[in-house]
Amino acid sequence: MSVAMNFTEQLPKEWSDWVATNIMRGISKEVIIQTLKANNFSDTQIQIALNNGLNIDANENKQNIRKLPSKVKQWVGANLLQGVSKDSIAQVLLQQGYTHAEVLLELETACKSPYLQAGVKSSQILNKREWLLQTCDDLARLDPGYNQKIDVIDTPSFDVFIKDYYSKHKPVVLRKGIDHWPALKKWNPQYFADILGDSEIQVQFDRESDTLFERHSDKYRKSMLMSEFVNMIENDGESNNYYMTANNTQQNVETIRPALDDIGDFGQGYRQLLDDDAAFSTYFWMGPKGTFTPLHHDLTNNMLVQVYGRKKVTLIPAWQVPWIYNDLHVYSEVDFPNFDIKTHPLMQHVTPIEVTIEAGDALFIPIAWWHCVEGLDKSISISFTNFNAPNNYAESFKKAQG
Repeated sequence: MSVAMNFTEQLPKEWSDWVATNIMRGISKEVIIQTLKANNFSDTQIQIALNNGLNIDANENKQNIRKLPSKVKQWVGANLLQGVSKDSIAQVLLQQGYTHAEVLLELETACKSPYLQAGVKSSQILNKREWLLQTCDDLARLDPGYNQKIDVIDTPSFDVFIKDYYSKHKPVVLRKGIDHWPALKKWNPQYFADILGDSEIQVQFDRESDTLFERHSDKYRKSMLMSEFVNMIENDGESNNYYMTANNTQQNVETIRPALDDIGDFGQGYRQLLDDDAAFSTYFWMGPKGTFTPLHHDLTNNMLVQVYGRKKVTLIPAWQVPWIYNDLHVYSEVDFPNFDIKTHPLMQHVTPIEVTIEAGDALFIPIAWWHCVEGLDKSISISFTNFNAPNNYAESFKKAQG
């Protein structure tokens, strides 16, 4: 004759799981009983828990309990750190074919791990920081100039720029900042062919063979004559397959130095120029219509100066990083703007803003603002980072990354 079990005689679930996992680990019953008694559980509760644990152990012999693969363990750990319930995690693992004993043992082992407990503390600190970012973003949206319409103004004095934009972490389009540059009248692709046609340069090449071409930029370097490169720009039509970018600047700076004599300070007093050397902290970009730089952020404040042609820049505020799926260094896993909101649901919270810069315009891109850039025409640009203001934040980023 069976007797109905009083549900209150069972141990709390976390203790029942503890008993079961320790039985599967081979811990003696005496040690388990001693621990339970020390925590003031009744003999009836202890016996029920032991029977349940022994039933699991008998049905799923511990010799047959598989260890979960490292990737699955990482998934379990990541979900526990995010506060996902053990029951929800267990349901997923059971659906993947793991046994009750395997799932129970893994979850209890993970939850008792001092490494996970340390991670929980770090996760709590991160969550507080993300709360602050989200709060700052929410308040900043009260200003339409934050993420709805970027200011477009004539280049002000450097002091005004610092007060209203640089220190406020706010992008702005500046006009008439390079009206004094000879480059504004002289530069076009053919000009570079004329003065540097026989010079060897390095470009990014075969980019369209790899969707992650920017992350793998070191694989796509090619040397050619400047005249060959300009011929492709002028005659091959729209393309993202070849592009001279900032990643090539170190190899090209001496070659293109004669052309860099055509540029100088921005506005008045914006740049630190070493011995009036405009090549210092200058990054050079030239390519056909259709070039595309995918979503990323920079580790410095940047001024993107358009000298020839037009570019469309899409910006996303730095404070929205909790929703950007930043997976590696300065990159996002999101194929922006061609993403599926079902795959990346957090992207529904971001507020991209587009701006087109024409020859003579400059766009100030604050540090850590996410952006992607599309060449609307054959295009030549330079960017610079050597402001007469603090901007050496890449070094502290490296330390933060270990």
